[in-house]
Amino acid sequence: MIIEANENFTQEDIDDVFQISINRLRLYKDPSKKLPNAFKEAYRNLISGIVLLTVTGILGILTRFNVISIIAMTLSAILLFVSILWLVVLKKSYKDSKTQYEKKDPRSKIEVTEEFIAVEKDDESKVKIKWSDIGFIKVFNATVGVFSSDKTRALIIPLKYWNQIAEFMNEKAILVKFYN
Repeated sequence: MIIEANENFTQEDIDDVFQISINRLRLYKDPSKKLPNAFKEAYRNLISGIVLLTVTGILGILTRFNVISIIAMTLSAILLFVSILWLVVLKKSYKDSKTQYEKKDPRSKIEVTEEFIAVEKDDESKVKIKWSDIGFIKVFNATVGVFSSDKTRALIIPLKYWNQIAEFMNEKAILVKFYN
């Protein structure tokens, strides 16, 4: 079965792909868990760093800046700096990813056979995973991820094509670990 997928990635698709790429190790560790939003985590870390620096500053004032409070303030400042840096890098990476997906040629083919599933772009790039090599399949907000058990390949397929693939899998009795 070949599915012609000729639409551009939507904003939701791009968001899913970005979150999957950022949290890929967590996903392989426990695919049943919901992926955390990387931006929410980064903002939480930033707020925690600000609160921590404020608290250690107040403690420093109350203890007349003894050695322990100076060390605590220094560590808090370093953690705050790392949080800011992580948020900046995350935003830049997201912007670059979005620009990259908007420039891509939307034409692609999803090929599903009894032996494998593959996505082929018109620029001749093709990612193919045998059914026996699939570690798990997970449904996200707007996409479905097909992940190899060797952690080297993944296919991200728009959710609107998943019903056709799932029907094919049912007809051919293809069993794979599946997570929502």
